[in-house]
Amino acid sequence: MPSKSRQGHRPHSVEKRTRRHEALFAPTEWALVTAAAATVGLRPGAFIAKAAVGAAKAFAAQRNGAAVRTSTQVEILLAEVRELRRLLGNVAGNLNDVARHANSTGELGHNADAVLSYTRKINGRIDSWVVEQLRNGAL
Repeated sequence: MPSKSRQGHRPHSVEKRTRRHEALFAPTEWALVTAAAATVGLRPGAFIAKAAVGAAKAFAAQRNGAAVRTSTQVEILLAEVRELRRLLGNVAGNLNDVARHANSTGELGHNADAVLSYTRKINGRIDSWVVEQLRNGAL
């Protein structure tokens, strides 16, 4: 089980690290690495190690026929889930407005059909996304 580490370092594994290696980068490559590392709150060396080990695990699993998600794929999935949750929040707000109007006047407002249509559209989008993810083995 990985232990918690200091900020900027990747979590330590159970295995003791016994090898130290160097890699050479062109200035443009190093700029990309340092920018990406800063984005995720890691030092460049920790970022490189995490990316290399993740890529090696994904490669090994893929050769063994297993479906493996890289951290980039997970981040893409999370971004899509956040967007779908935002849309559901919009739907909830719109439905609340329709309910408030119906409760105060005793009738549905003129925009109730549009809200229901939007709700069906978002639900269809969510259903399609989930089915696609299941087919791709991402979920």
